Amino acid sequence: MGDKEEESAMPRDAKIVKSLLKSMGVEDYEPRVIHKFLELWYRYVVDVLTDAQVYSEHAGKPAIDCDDVKLAIQSKVNFSFSQPPPREVILIHS
Repeated sequence: MGDKEEESAMPRDAKIVKSLLKSMGVEDYEPRVIHKFLELWYRYVVDVLTDAQVYSEHAGKPAIDCDDVKLAIQSKVNFSFSQPPPREVILIHS
């Protein structure tokens, strides 16, 4: 199977990941890299939507809305990614 045939048989989400890698200048990678990114992507989406559902239910809403999703994403950003300490703290403890 050639590159064009292989790409046309590829799922849409895999094509998006491949396009993102290419846009970042990544030309050479193992095929399973795409699968790992998709796995991470799907897991993140499920986590965000699960949290959004909890927020929606807590607010007594009949369905998840955009605000619930935004709150869930913001919560993930706030608790998942820690910022490095300020430069002053690093210099004091050096």
